[in-house]
Amino acid sequence: MKLRTTPGICVLAVLGVFFLMSCAAIKSQDAQSTEELLSAAGFVMIPAETPEEVANLNTLTPLKVEFSVKDNKPLYWYADPYNCKCVYTGDQAAYERYQKFNVEQNIADEEQDAALMNEQAAADANMWGWLGGPWGW
Repeated sequence: MKLRTTPGICVLAVLGVFFLMSCAAIKSQDAQSTEELLSAAGFVMIPAETPEEVANLNTLTPLKVEFSVKDNKPLYWYADPYNCKCVYTGDQAAYERYQKFNVEQNIADEEQDAALMNEQAAADANMWGWLGGPWGW
């Protein structure tokens, strides 16, 4: 039996692979940004170096700040089994700094997005003004 493929199936397969690669790149970029904020806030990176540490790392919720109590004190951690193969750990003060930095980063991102949108709107207005409107009036 001969298996036949159509160009449409090949195109869909290529698009599917591209989509998955794009999602992985975005996830990696988000993780890097989060890890930079965690480091700046005072979290300590602990690499998983032994097979036991790697196995333990793989049991933790990945790419999400989690909370627990150790020695009657709050402990926060962020596991990254994909990029750095490490865990970032921090205390309450580090977590509060991380939250502050995260809010500041979100505000900066929104301001940058607004500036880009305003720049694009101004460019569009200039283009239409030169042509006399969208229909050349």
